[in-house]
Amino acid sequence: MGYYEQVKEAADAMAARIREVPRIAVVLGSGLGDFADSLAGGVSMPYGELPHWPASRVIGHDGRLVVGAVRGRAIAALSGRCHAYEGHDMQTVTFAVRALGLLGVKTL
Repeated sequence: MGYYEQVKEAADAMAARIREVPRIAVVLGSGLGDFADSLAGGVSMPYGELPHWPASRVIGHDGRLVVGAVRGRAIAALSGRCHAYEGHDMQTVTFAVRALGLLGVKTL
């Protein structure tokens, strides 16, 4: 399976679990994971439950995607991510953003 197909599988898995496709996504830094918990009606998806999604191994990164609402707008919050300094190649580092783009996110 190629990279695009892996990204598509992850996007499809996200779409199957949410009611509304978010147009906005935020990438939370270390210590900001509580923001994801504040999303109204949030659907939490541990990265391990999303196909091909790279695991976050940095302390302070929860390793989950939360899709919910802020002020009535659907958003996706990445609570944790993988990094190049952990030894990941750029395809792996950009995987989450590419999957969110295929899902329909327009603003990051």
